[in-house]
Amino acid sequence: MTKMKINELSAADREFVLSFRRYITYQKRLSDKTREVYSREAVLFLHFLGEKNISVEEATPAVIEEYLIYRRENDGVDERTEGRILSSLRAFYTFISYVGTEDVNPAALVEKPKEREHLPRVISEEEVDRLFASFPEDDVLSFRDYTLFELIYSSGMRISEAVALDVSSYKEDEGSIAVIGKRDKERFVFIGENARSALDRYISIVRPQLLKNPKEKALFLNRRGGRLTRQAAHKRFHETVERIGIDATIHTLRHSFASHMIVRGADVRSVQEMLGHSDVRTTQIYTHLDTSSLLSFFDKFSPVENWDEDDTKDNME
Repeated sequence: MTKMKINELSAADREFVLSFRRYITYQKRLSDKTREVYSREAVLFLHFLGEKNISVEEATPAVIEEYLIYRRENDGVDERTEGRILSSLRAFYTFISYVGTEDVNPAALVEKPKEREHLPRVISEEEVDRLFASFPEDDVLSFRDYTLFELIYSSGMRISEAVALDVSSYKEDEGSIAVIGKRDKERFVFIGENARSALDRYISIVRPQLLKNPKEKALFLNRRGGRLTRQAAHKRFHETVERIGIDATIHTLRHSFASHMIVRGADVRSVQEMLGHSDVRTTQIYTHLDTSSLLSFFDKFSPVENWDEDDTKDNME
């Protein structure tokens, strides 16, 4: 099901999806990643309706619930993905109302599944050190990668935000970076000494070696001198962690930044600002993660687990 493509739709449905893409791009101004998800889910839903010989206007909440069950059974989607599918379909039907073909949003009448709490994957500070120590400093592309990943870990920014940076985003005298986050919201993040030192060297020595067009504004460049893409950065990171045996993705660096900040005593509101979360509840997951880490530490080292029955009796007397 998830391999269905837009060119497998009818001509009318293809144009419908393309119009939806323009709507969420220019009217709703959603992020690239969200647009990708919403567009893909619209395609998959239209495929499902086509197989059932049901028009998009005829779909009822019961049809949408049937579709969610179908995705659960055939694609193995979990509660979080199911919620994302439902959000996509709600946006799709909002678009349908916008263009005036249907005023009802059946997806809005379907209740989102309750998600189990998923603690984000983080790596230890020792693993972070091992990761950054694995980049050779004398290789241009490796030092670019090191600077990019150190910057993400030092500031907590998203990979999409990092590759979108321009040279002018960096305020060297302040050690801060202007980041454009979701919905084009700007925030300023401050970076640590390691990231600042790497960035200064990258800008003055390494980036000029990659630069082909003096008018290029992008901070992080690929080997051809253009802006480094998110996909290319993911590929480089995956190759690195696979080589050194660390289970992580680029986003793990963002999670690890937040978790390590909480462990070191940062308050949740400050971390929320640095991460660019609009809702503090999103950030609070890292406090649960910290508690979970402390519990694991307690279970591992607490003398309680070494008590025997005689010890317990002695302490009760």
